[in-house]
Amino acid sequence: MSSDLRVTPLKTGNSFAAIWPELGELRARCAVNKGTGAVLSAVENDVVLDTLHFLAATSVERRSCSVACWDRNRLVGVLFATEHWVRGLRTGYAIGGDFSGRGLALCEAKDERAVIEAAVRCIFADGVHSLHLRMVPRSLEHSQFPRLATKYLDAVIPGDHMNLGCSYDDFLITLGKHTRRNVRYYTRKTIEAGIVFEPSLSEDEFRRERARLNEKTLFPADAAHLERDDRFLILHDDRRMGLRAPDGRMVALLCGFTRGSRFHLLTQWNDPALEKLSLSVVLRGYTVEHLIEQKFEQLQFMGGTSLSFGRFCAPEQYRSLLLDRRYGVTEVSKRILAALCLKRAQSGKPFSFGIETLCGGFLDDSRLAKRTALNPASVAFIRSGDGTDSSHAESSRSLTEQAHS
Repeated sequence: MSSDLRVTPLKTGNSFAAIWPELGELRARCAVNKGTGAVLSAVENDVVLDTLHFLAATSVERRSCSVACWDRNRLVGVLFATEHWVRGLRTGYAIGGDFSGRGLALCEAKDERAVIEAAVRCIFADGVHSLHLRMVPRSLEHSQFPRLATKYLDAVIPGDHMNLGCSYDDFLITLGKHTRRNVRYYTRKTIEAGIVFEPSLSEDEFRRERARLNEKTLFPADAAHLERDDRFLILHDDRRMGLRAPDGRMVALLCGFTRGSRFHLLTQWNDPALEKLSLSVVLRGYTVEHLIEQKFEQLQFMGGTSLSFGRFCAPEQYRSLLLDRRYGVTEVSKRILAALCLKRAQSGKPFSFGIETLCGGFLDDSRLAKRTALNPASVAFIRSGDGTDSSHAESSRSLTEQAHS
């Protein structure tokens, strides 16, 4: 491969369509093991590296600033990223990859570093001043980006894939004893309360009950999140499930989609008035049991793992790479705001998530960890005394300390 790759910005659906045959060829190359010729299912079935899935995740507020990288006339990689826009105006803040570090770059492992470096140069040349890349790196080597403030946060995190096994009892055995006990105990409690599992809800009922629960839940999804879910459900084989109370109301909901033998869980809502029944754990238990009966083999938590089940996924190496343009008013403003954010956090009155986002990579590492997979990962590993290998927790703490030093 030549040392300098040619790059093409991919900002619209038409720009992706113009290279559709090349994208298909690239995906096929990435899905084949060079040594054995076997198809790598992780690439072939990884929906977050599917171009249509990425485009469905874009919107007027999150517009593609992706980049295609070419070695002469051969497409060798695509970096998928979006820039945040507000009321038709670009902000210069961009992000790539999902919360678990998937979906950033479609390329062969040997080309990953060159593709990322070339794409980053293109994105900043086009006017972006702050870029956050989230990835599961295939090399722990750090790239260098001249004239950019660069921050790496590396850690071992719980993965986002769960193997479901051949039977529900076999699946429960893979969980820690406390989680297994909680699933069984709270399932009995909900049965006693007359709450039943609904494995297939109509779209109309789901939307109606989702709107009601979204107003009540402690963690409501914003309109952009709900619209994104709806686009995914239209694009893929949609599934909507929930827990119904004796009066007919839904007290918990989740939605997702299937691809091959894997179920992708998007979002879940629970009635906070029934918090003591641990509806989240109960609904996921029922969902897994139903999926196993339907011969599904895996569950994937889209956009991050669940602390209840996710910490029993196989751990993976994760990296947050935060890049900001040096020099000028933007750097000075971010540094000043980052200092104010840290001071407010130390006083127990932190700024909102949105304000801290404006700091880019200049935000203090302890605050950044709360906005990436690092902090949830540390919580999951701390809580993993009921069955997870404690060495994973030690690895996570060690790598996090190295990244912060």
